[in-house]
Amino acid sequence: MLFVNFDPFPSLETGRLLLHCMSEGHTPDMFRLRSNPLAMQYIGKPLLASENEARDLIDAYNRNLKEKIGITWGISLMDMETRKSEGALIGTIGFHKMDLYNHRAEIGYMIHPDHWAKGIMSEAIKRIIDYGFKDMHFHSIEAKISPENDASRKILLKHGFEKEAYFKESFYENGRFLDTEIYSLLDKTA
Repeated sequence: MLFVNFDPFPSLETGRLLLHCMSEGHTPDMFRLRSNPLAMQYIGKPLLASENEARDLIDAYNRNLKEKIGITWGISLMDMETRKSEGALIGTIGFHKMDLYNHRAEIGYMIHPDHWAKGIMSEAIKRIIDYGFKDMHFHSIEAKISPENDASRKILLKHGFEKEAYFKESFYENGRFLDTEIYSLLDKTA
C-alpha cells in the first residue's frame, strides 16, 4: 500500500498556473464555477445553488484530503513576474478517488468556460499526471467522462490515456441515467 503525506499540502506550479489548496476564501469563485451550466454540463452533478454549498464542497475536499481518499487542487493563474497566484480560482483538478492499496487513482478536472481552449487544463493535467506517478507512486490513473464530452476525450488522448470501457447508463444523476467512458494511463517508467 502506498503512503501519502499531504502535510504540508503539495502546491504545484506550471509555466503559468498555481495548483493549490482551497480554503473558505475560495468560496465565491467555487460558486461561480460550480453554478455555471456550461462548466457543469458533463460533470453529472447538480449546479450549486448557494455559496454555502460551495463552502461545503471545499470542506468535503479538505475532509477527503485528511482521510487520504482524495486530493483536489484549485487552479489559479500565476503572475509571471512575481510567480504568485493572481488570486481567482478558475478551476479544479485532482485525484478525487484514490485506491492506495492498488496504486491507482481517478483524475477529475473542470475549468470555467472563460478559460476554455487556452491550453490551461492540458498544462494542469500534465503536471498532475507527473506528480501522481513520480511523487505519489501511482501505477495507473483512470478518468471517467461523459461520452458527449469531446474536449475531455481529446485532452485525455493527448496525454496518452487509452479508452478501456464504455458503460451504458452506469450512474443516475439529475433525474436520468448517464453513460460513462473509462480511460486509463499506466506509468510507463515503472
